[in-house]
Amino acid sequence: MGLREMKKQQTRQNISNQATRLFLRHGFDRVTIADVAAAAQVAKMTVTNYFPRKEDLALDLHEEFTGLLARTVAGRAPGESALAALRRAFLAAADRQDPVIGFSGPDFARMIVESPALVARLREFHEEREDALAAVLAEGADG
Repeated sequence: MGLREMKKQQTRQNISNQATRLFLRHGFDRVTIADVAAAAQVAKMTVTNYFPRKEDLALDLHEEFTGLLARTVAGRAPGESALAALRRAFLAAADRQDPVIGFSGPDFARMIVESPALVARLREFHEEREDALAAVLAEGADG
């Protein structure tokens, strides 16, 4: 990875970290893009370049989370059920305190429940996860 890509990744991660901190502390609906930009020490336009929707900023681990689920099911041992593989992966991630697991922690869940916009966006994400898992399971049934 080149220096420019590394810098972009660091900027994105910093924005995400600052936003998550603010959202958990003050609530999603009370935090503005300007607040996130100030905390991350970047311009508002920089925030929206990385995260076009505020909801995507709050749920930025979704894509990684969905990929993890699909990879876990696709790579499960012969004879292991999809549910058992997902449970095993979740427990392993919890043991190593993987930030993706924070995607389902109690503070994070509270933040989502308190915001109708996040609830709606999360529903869309659930559909994407279901589609990703269904595709992996269908491949396994065909092969």
